[in-house]
Amino acid sequence: MDEIPALVGLASPVATALAMLYLIFTGKLVTLAQHNTIVRLMEARNADALKDRDAWRSTSDRKGETIAVLTNSNHELMESAKFSNHVMTALQERAGE
Repeated sequence: MDEIPALVGLASPVATALAMLYLIFTGKLVTLAQHNTIVRLMEARNADALKDRDAWRSTSDRKGETIAVLTNSNHELMESAKFSNHVMTALQERAGE
């Protein structure tokens, strides 16, 4: 009976060492250098995502500007067509008289 506490006392450091080795080899426990590397990689990935977002936003803004210009141009073309139609109709009426 006296040997059981000594065995538990010895098993505790061994179990701790085995648990640490298990966590390290399964990738659940990493060193500070590995952690910093992972953080840098994630920041680089986020930076790429932000660049893609900004590129999408600028493309969308240019599309909106293009649509506005086309709408304005279409309005001007319609006004020109109405005026031309009015002039041609007046010339036909004068020629028919």
